Amino acid sequence: MESTSEEDGAALFSKDADDVPTGMPFIKGNSAMTTIVDKSGMHTHMVKYCTCPGATAADIQLFKMGLFPASFLEPKTAFTFDVLNDFLLVNLECGTSAMNYYSKLRRMTMTVFPHLVPDWYQELMRVARQWRKLKLLKRNGFSHEEKEAKPGDLALFCPACPQPGINITLPAGEPMENLNVNKESDLQTPSWLYMRSLVMDGNFKAKHLHAVNPGDEVTLMDSCGFMVGDTLYKEHLAVAQDTIQQSECNNHRVVNQANASHHRLEATGIGSCTCAWHGCFVPHTMVNFQKGERQMNMDYALCEALKINADGIRHVLTFYNVNCQYHKRLKDHIAESPILEIPKELNIIPGIGLWHVHGHQDSCFVRYASNFIEGARRIDGKIMETLWAPLNIILPATRGMGTPHRKECLDYQMNDCIFMKMIRMSKLLCKKYNKVVRGTADSKLVFDKLDETADPVKVWEWEAQERAAHQWCRCDPTAMDIYEVQLQKEGLTIEEAQVTLQMAIRRLGARPTDTQQLRIARGRDILQRDIDHWRQAGLSFLGDSIGDAPGDGQECNMDLDLIMLEEESDAGIENQPNSYHPEKTVISLPSNLGLDTCTAIGVDDLVKQELILRQGQANDALQNIRVHLADKVVIFQKTVRVAKSQATSTRAWAQVHLVDRAVLVKEQLKVSTAVADPNSWGQRNNTLPWFWSLDMAGDSESNDWLNEFYRVHWLWVKALKDHWVEEMLLVQHEMEWTCNFFLHKAEEWKHLSIIVKEAKQHGAMAYAGRQGKIYECLLEEARQAFHQMRA
Repeated sequence: MESTSEEDGAALFSKDADDVPTGMPFIKGNSAMTTIVDKSGMHTHMVKYCTCPGATAADIQLFKMGLFPASFLEPKTAFTFDVLNDFLLVNLECGTSAMNYYSKLRRMTMTVFPHLVPDWYQELMRVARQWRKLKLLKRNGFSHEEKEAKPGDLALFCPACPQPGINITLPAGEPMENLNVNKESDLQTPSWLYMRSLVMDGNFKAKHLHAVNPGDEVTLMDSCGFMVGDTLYKEHLAVAQDTIQQSECNNHRVVNQANASHHRLEATGIGSCTCAWHGCFVPHTMVNFQKGERQMNMDYALCEALKINADGIRHVLTFYNVNCQYHKRLKDHIAESPILEIPKELNIIPGIGLWHVHGHQDSCFVRYASNFIEGARRIDGKIMETLWAPLNIILPATRGMGTPHRKECLDYQMNDCIFMKMIRMSKLLCKKYNKVVRGTADSKLVFDKLDETADPVKVWEWEAQERAAHQWCRCDPTAMDIYEVQLQKEGLTIEEAQVTLQMAIRRLGARPTDTQQLRIARGRDILQRDIDHWRQAGLSFLGDSIGDAPGDGQECNMDLDLIMLEEESDAGIENQPNSYHPEKTVISLPSNLGLDTCTAIGVDDLVKQELILRQGQANDALQNIRVHLADKVVIFQKTVRVAKSQATSTRAWAQVHLVDRAVLVKEQLKVSTAVADPNSWGQRNNTLPWFWSLDMAGDSESNDWLNEFYRVHWLWVKALKDHWVEEMLLVQHEMEWTCNFFLHKAEEWKHLSIIVKEAKQHGAMAYAGRQGKIYECLLEEARQAFHQMRA
């Protein structure tokens, strides 16, 4: 094949000149010329093909010269391999669309008149799609061995997750619960070790418009990557029951808006599954949402995730932001579907990520948070958000693409994401190992101090409770309620919460902001729920007569004169229409019912009990005042008097006023959040101060509340220690699994190299050797890093 420069009177054009050109770097309308698209711009050449007997076709000759023809019969346009690789790279890293990239090439061709350059934008998109598929086929060995691509075969998966037959070998015929020691190493292998951990989530930025000409669309690699195949998925959606359900937990938007319709969009978003430990997308699990984030969509994604390299795995831990609702009917949906299926012996353990669980009811925290799930180690369940961020860069460009083109673009993006994680996996595990060593030692020290001072009999009871909870939680999530305080909230505590809420409302003034009103509304919802629980519990003591109590079935407000406030009025909140005021509802306590009523219904003993509790409440308040007055003295002495500037003095007096308010404001009291508010933020690593460990056994005997307080904290600290121990064990296993994965890949390419060597395909043999060498280098790097880390 020969190439000549521009002929037939075409003047040479200097690409460095910005003046009006006297000629053009290409020739338009000449059928004898071939357009070559390169990183430097568009060029026209006279191309002469070899016509000798036995010569290959014109398109093959172009391929051998490093040119990709836009058509295969009589090619007149070709793209260099360099420009295609460059486009895929800038598309991955910068999110550059094909239109913008081609616009850049036109301007590089002609600086002044880029609109005169021929428009090969459609050809670039078509060739780039074919180039993506060829690269994925080559990287996964399909050019070396004739085989049919199955779902997910053109996608990478996490090298550090357990994959039977690839990086782990499960003993045949031996239940996983009976595995105690790894026969190939000294590391322990408990039953949860080979548990697959998945995070499920949706992304509503991945919208997609309806195709203009759906009949003209051509699918190149449907179901071979991360996006699921259209045929079976649409068949599943057609037969699945679209039941409208309301959230039984808090008002979760993902549940209530699951059936929101968007007529202009073919897809309102995407949903997928990733490994919860390392953040790698699971192949063939990415589904499109047709409306909202419906259960039928995520059911299909989860069932497909459980098919990927999971033969022999018996336990799966799933994290989903609405798992308290989603998991209830999961097995029923799968049993009713003719398409969905999971192994009968597979046990699915539901969990909710720590970022989302705080938006649920308090009961969901101990039942679904990863802090208390056996084998969950230090998973936070929110790694999916870190994967959506880089993917969102390319999503605007995919909004108007054809359906197959969009799927291929997303597949390539996610495949590159996992490849970058794979080559950095050894560094990530080493970083985790350093963190785990420190965390394991610190948590063990704290637990040992707490355990040494505890009553051995109580510890034995608490350990039995923990074992029973982990044994029964898979059938009944309420078994995990042992991790929260079992004593019921007293009416006095509810009254304190009412007073606190009224004080907060008074401080808002007449013009509260939307955020302040929302905070008050949430506080009222929580308070009303506690009041409802109190009334339900009161039925066992007062019977039907509780309906005659003030505040039950009628509007009855608290005496506001008892609240000592100097802040402005709360008219801005109280005067709002259609608002309810649980903070003013009178609780059915004996003091509110009256002595005569209590005598009449036969609950005289409750009067004496309330009197004792009132005395204790008053003593606690006096002690609280003493503590804060002492704090005030220290602040005056150490901060106010030594202030040498107005700014320092202002801050010092702000501390004094803070203490003044803390005498009455409940939020300022330093209480244990594990008992007072177990579902509050930022307490995953919290432990008790040292002085709580001085006489734990004596405190527990003298006070039921302290006994419950210590029980909850002992369980929390033990769970923290156990999860660090799990993390330590699992990170060491992940080091082995990662090395096994690289070794498996290296041997796989060696096998392919032998196949193509026998077929005398020298180019394919060189590529197989190169790929095998890459995985050998990754294996050697990982072994050295892990050995140095352990040493």
